[in-house]
Amino acid sequence: MSAPERITIDVGAHQGVDVAPELWGLFIEDLNDALDGGLNAERVRNGDFEFSAADRDGWDALTAWHPDVAGQVEFRTDDPIHPNNAHYLRLTGPVAVVNDGWDGIAVTGGQAFRLSFFARAAGEPVRLVVAVDDLASTGVTVRPGGWHRYEATLVAVADGQGRLRVEIPESGTVDLDHVSLRPAGPDGEPLTFRPDLLEALKDLAPSFIRFPGGCLAHGLGLDNVYHWKTTIGPRHERVQLPNLWGYHQSRQIGYVEYFELCQATGATPIPVVAAGVCCQNTPGGPQAIGDDGMNAYIQDVLDLIEFANGSPDTPWGARRAELGHPEPFDLRYLGLGNEDEITDDFRDRYARIEDAVREHHPEICVIGTSGPQFFGRDYEAGWAFARARGTAMVDEHGYRNPRWFHQNVDRYLAYEPGPQVYVGEYAARSNTIRSALAEAAYMIGLERSPGVVRLASYAPLLARVGHAQWTPDLIYFTATEVLPSASYHVQAMFAGERGSRLHPVTLGGVEPEPVTLPKTGSVRLTSRGADVDYADIVLDGVVRQGVRTGPGGEPVELGDIDPAAATLELTATRRAGDEGFVVELGGESYLQVHVGSWQNRSTVVLRGDDGITNDDHGPLHWHGVPTGVPVRVKVRLAGARVRVWVDGELRHDYEQDLRPEHRVLAGATSRTAADGSTEYVIRAVNAHPTARVASIRLAEPLEPAVATVTTLAGAGPDEGRPFAASPVTPVVTTAAADTLDLPPWSFVTAVIRRIP
Repeated sequence: MSAPERITIDVGAHQGVDVAPELWGLFIEDLNDALDGGLNAERVRNGDFEFSAADRDGWDALTAWHPDVAGQVEFRTDDPIHPNNAHYLRLTGPVAVVNDGWDGIAVTGGQAFRLSFFARAAGEPVRLVVAVDDLASTGVTVRPGGWHRYEATLVAVADGQGRLRVEIPESGTVDLDHVSLRPAGPDGEPLTFRPDLLEALKDLAPSFIRFPGGCLAHGLGLDNVYHWKTTIGPRHERVQLPNLWGYHQSRQIGYVEYFELCQATGATPIPVVAAGVCCQNTPGGPQAIGDDGMNAYIQDVLDLIEFANGSPDTPWGARRAELGHPEPFDLRYLGLGNEDEITDDFRDRYARIEDAVREHHPEICVIGTSGPQFFGRDYEAGWAFARARGTAMVDEHGYRNPRWFHQNVDRYLAYEPGPQVYVGEYAARSNTIRSALAEAAYMIGLERSPGVVRLASYAPLLARVGHAQWTPDLIYFTATEVLPSASYHVQAMFAGERGSRLHPVTLGGVEPEPVTLPKTGSVRLTSRGADVDYADIVLDGVVRQGVRTGPGGEPVELGDIDPAAATLELTATRRAGDEGFVVELGGESYLQVHVGSWQNRSTVVLRGDDGITNDDHGPLHWHGVPTGVPVRVKVRLAGARVRVWVDGELRHDYEQDLRPEHRVLAGATSRTAADGSTEYVIRAVNAHPTARVASIRLAEPLEPAVATVTTLAGAGPDEGRPFAASPVTPVVTTAAADTLDLPPWSFVTAVIRRIP
């Protein structure tokens, strides 16, 4: 093993710049079963019998339930417990129905659960038996007459994972709805949040929590927009909706629970409301609330602020007090819009809402939006709109590969004065060590840009194993396990040790990693969602034989190229399927030209480095690849320049980013210790196979001093994967204050303090 390289970390004197005090926070969206089946402590799935085909094809009111004993089970909607909870079950015994929960219902011996449900008996009283297999059970007598709410306690007699069983005796008839089973807290009351996931969030020490979206906030269609007023009050009265991520949202974790979560974690709330338009990915494009509905919608936004902050003498402050919270929730931020297409309708609706908030609540910081990526048409238009309006802060989103993050550590140092930035969603694609370290380098850059970046949150936050629509994620979990990713540990290391004053850092003995075009490569064709024929193929002036690709097939290679000087032309005809096709060009680094990407609605050029891709140019809206109609494609590579023509239209014309990567990076802040002395917080990333030893030189040396060092290291760059815990966890040691060991592929935080 070669000796570690010696480098220096020179920490300059504090120059009057303070670190953004609320920089690190969380973003929670009901994606990947993050709430129901996740943070929501509820164990019963579809306890309201409100699942339907609108949520997912094949779902209905009995999804997750199964009749288990002969008898009559029927859906009913006449005389429900509430119009918003219209479906219930009528059970005529002898019969039993069984609920699967989310992959089973996990219990621990001695653990108490609170059972509740609404029921009414026909004729004589009926004695129900409710059990989690043979692990816990109780009996409840249901009275005849109208709907009544029943509660009971179940205590588990052993560890296990079972299913909830509700049993009706012979000749008994019972209407059943809103079945709930929650673990009980120390006071015997049912818990709102799953304890182990709540602790994982607390350990991130979030300064703020953003909620409910994301795309969920502005919904697919105006009837799917998230309206806060429909999520408060008794759970059986809340409006449930199809989740745009392809499942059902009960809204048992609604706005009151969101504010309670902020209180439980010590976080500032950042609610996000739609900017008067729905998501642009809605079939038919974005739709705007009509002029006749805008005043009411604006009032709803103002009412949310009053609900959060108003005194109990105000209408919505009184409503908050009725729900058990007489004290205000201290709302200071409001997100307006999410990744919106910057259309005229958007500009008009956004301006009306922001103007109303400015007039009635000037104390609230409104956070605008700049589209779905860190670049592109909506990004540029969103920023121009925000600057013209004087919006206080703009929300930027981006999911990129690790190389991009290493290339963009200084991104915000070049921003012009104006609106500040909330990096509301970011992640390096994949859950590898390589990705986590790229995020750490980027976060050092965010921390040293406090004049621009005020808030940042990784996304998505939570994902249930086997129920995910998106990766990477910060925390994976099962019914019994919490599986933090390497990125989680990076986030915890930043949030756990924060300085208050920023110091300049000079690295000695370190050079950025150059980025060059590959020297050799080839052309490959794939079509994972279609059968495609390719004809009239000309590669660098040479005519090639026609080929075909299909779903599940191996890539078809056309030949070798020089990735810095190549021209490909071909005609593609889709014979079957719903998607388009991909032309891949390059070697270790490569480009992917997607013709008919994302539901066959766009073209986009992706770049792949270290086997991980991200959008390099686009996506650009397009009519899609039709079946049976030839599509002519031309791709020309000339140095870093990339051009793509589709049916004669130049759709992509740009330069690849060849800026160097900052794979070894350090940052420094300081704070005042309890005894009045100065403490330094040094962060260093070594995203490289070579170990380093850094000599630390402080502008104001502390003598004698010691360093408490937290190190995330010990795994290769490509270890770690979705749905599994990080292959390594942070290790805390004590070391000399003037030297810092940086193992290969590591992130280190050192707190240097004077020895008492």
